[in-house]
Amino acid sequence: MKFSNFVPVLAAILAGVFYWWFSYRPAAAPLILLTVLVFNLLAAWANSRASRQKLWWNFALLPILAESIVLGYLTIVSTPLLVKILAAGLVLLVYVYWRFVYFYLNNPARYTSFSLENLSFYVNFLLVFLLGALIFGLRAFLNYNLLLLLAVAALVLFLLIYQSVWMAKTAPQGGYLLVNLLVLVELLWAFSFLPLNHNLLGFLWAGVYYLTAVLFSDKLNGKLSLKRLRAYGALLAVSWLILFLSARWL
Repeated sequence: MKFSNFVPVLAAILAGVFYWWFSYRPAAAPLILLTVLVFNLLAAWANSRASRQKLWWNFALLPILAESIVLGYLTIVSTPLLVKILAAGLVLLVYVYWRFVYFYLNNPARYTSFSLENLSFYVNFLLVFLLGALIFGLRAFLNYNLLLLLAVAALVLFLLIYQSVWMAKTAPQGGYLLVNLLVLVELLWAFSFLPLNHNLLGFLWAGVYYLTAVLFSDKLNGKLSLKRLRAYGALLAVSWLILFLSARWL
């Protein structure tokens, strides 16, 4: 049996082990992240050998980023139920993701079209929210240096946007990457001065990411129009308004 056959199950088991390890030994975070990096790169290489993918390491980006961001976010979560939900969600995510990758690369007949693209799009939105909430939380609770946080956020955000564009199989879009990155980092800096809950700020920031992502997708597909732009803007504004009115922490 090939190693790639066992990757989805091993990835799910290891995600659970990483959560348990981190919950009991937070100081082991660097070793955990190194293990996450090595395993996912190995998993991507094993799955890509038969198809000889030139950019095989790109398949490892989403699980590496997901596991790193979720483990980081767990450091500022105080609700036990939420911690368990995030841990269970992470285990399920890595299993489903590597199962999709296996079918995509090694058994195309069983692969459902656009499964990886759709999963990547929605998971990236969730990860941007968690990243933003983590950055705002570290700034509010531990008073981390803002410039350092912005630098880390910019690097992680660049990888998230790059992974999303690559998974969507679009042509290289260096201009989009740069402009989107600059806008989101500037908003991250501006939002950090607002006296709001870190989760709320993270959602507001992720909303901007979602808006830019769908507009970019529409532009590539020739669907972008003033009408759709207004519709997206209205949807984002209504979502923000509902959240502001319903948030207990305001």
